[in-house]
Amino acid sequence: MWKCVPERFEWGKTGYLEVLEMVYKYAYIRVSTTEQNEERQVTAIREYCKDIPQTNIFIDKASGKNFERPRYEEMKTIIEHISKIDGIKIELIVEELDRLGRNSDGVKEELLWFKKHNVIVRILEIQTTLVDVDENNQWALELTRNLMIDIYSSIAQHELEKRAKRQREGIAEAKKRGVYKGRKPIEVDHEAFEKVYLRWKQKEITAVQAMEQLNLKASTFYRKVKIYENESCQIAKNIKHCKG
Repeated sequence: MWKCVPERFEWGKTGYLEVLEMVYKYAYIRVSTTEQNEERQVTAIREYCKDIPQTNIFIDKASGKNFERPRYEEMKTIIEHISKIDGIKIELIVEELDRLGRNSDGVKEELLWFKKHNVIVRILEIQTTLVDVDENNQWALELTRNLMIDIYSSIAQHELEKRAKRQREGIAEAKKRGVYKGRKPIEVDHEAFEKVYLRWKQKEITAVQAMEQLNLKASTFYRKVKIYENESCQIAKNIKHCKG
C-alpha cells in the first residue's frame, strides 16, 4: 500500500543515477451518498497525477458534516506513520476543498493536521496549490495558499448553512401541510448485528468490514454500537440486582 514515486533523478558523483527525493502520493475522494458515483473525481485526479497507485486512492461515501469516515481515517493513519521517515515527501490530492469537510473550522483543522505532518495538499480547483516553487519563494506560495484556503472554507461554510436553511424551511412547510413524517429509522437485524459486533470486538474483523457486512454507514454503525452496549450494560445491571 505504501507505494512511493521518485520525484526526480540526477547523475551523482559516482556516475550512477541517484534519487534526490521520494514522494508518497495519496488521493482522497468523498461522495455524499451511496448513490453518487466517484468516477468523476477519480478521473480528475488521474488526469493531474497519472502515476498514483490505485491502492493510494481512498474513497468514502459519507456526509461531510463530520469526520466519521473509515477510509479517510485509514489514510491519515498511514500518512502519520510515513511522515516519521526522514527524506520523504508526502502529497495529498483532492479535487475540491470541501472533500475534507463542509464546515470551515473542520476543514482548517484537517489542513493544520496535514501541515503538522509536512503533507503538501494539492487541491485541483485551486491552481496555486498545484505550483512548485524554489525554497526562496516558499513564503509567497504559503501566503497565497492560506488566503485561498480561507476563501474556499468560507464559501463551503456558507453553502452548508444555505442548504440547512432550505431544509428547515422545507420541513416547516411540510409540517404545515401535515405531510412531514421525519426520517425513517434504519432497520438492523438484531441477531446479525450481535454476531458482527462480537467478531469486531474480538478483533476478528475491522470496523470497515463490520460496516460492509451490515451495510451501514460509519455514523449509523457507531450509533448502533452505543445503543447495543448501553442495552447490554443495563441488562447486566438488572441481572446483578436480581441476584442480590
